[in-house]
Amino acid sequence: MQPIFTMQYGEFAVADYLSKRLKGASIFIPASAQEKGIDLLLYRHDNGCNKSNTIQVKMSRTYYSEKANATYPYYLWFNRFPIQQNANWYILVGIYAKHPDDKSKGRAKSTVWDTIMLAFTNKEMALFMSEVKQKKDPTKDDRMFGFGFDSSKTIYQTRGYAEERDMSYYLIENRFEEISNSFI
Repeated sequence: MQPIFTMQYGEFAVADYLSKRLKGASIFIPASAQEKGIDLLLYRHDNGCNKSNTIQVKMSRTYYSEKANATYPYYLWFNRFPIQQNANWYILVGIYAKHPDDKSKGRAKSTVWDTIMLAFTNKEMALFMSEVKQKKDPTKDDRMFGFGFDSSKTIYQTRGYAEERDMSYYLIENRFEEISNSFI
């Protein structure tokens, strides 16, 4: 009998991204889905010490806006979630199909998929969640939050905050050095 192992695509995307870029580190995947707050474990052996980081991954499908007056062509939506104290990092993942500019006979020649990821420390995610409020009544928590983007270089929070705000700082590409240096 062959062993069978599966994992969520969001977790795979984060593990793939980090494993290709983190030098001298390994990525472990818990065999049990019962461990709250840990989807991935980053590990590095450094000067005789075992160092690690735990990662919680949340994923959203991408919603497309076909409206001509839409601010962004792509949107991600996440349900509010409790913060797990054992997660060092939270990574929010969205996968989207790029709309090709070159179309023939009204059909795309091929679909090109891309992934966008936002990385927050545990403390940053706790603060972020405390700020997720309804636009129409900022005294009440919103049950969801969302982001809009038109490329993988900039992203804006579009739901869960009083006004739209630039969240591009949190793109994983912009946080990679910090992730790489944050082993405990």
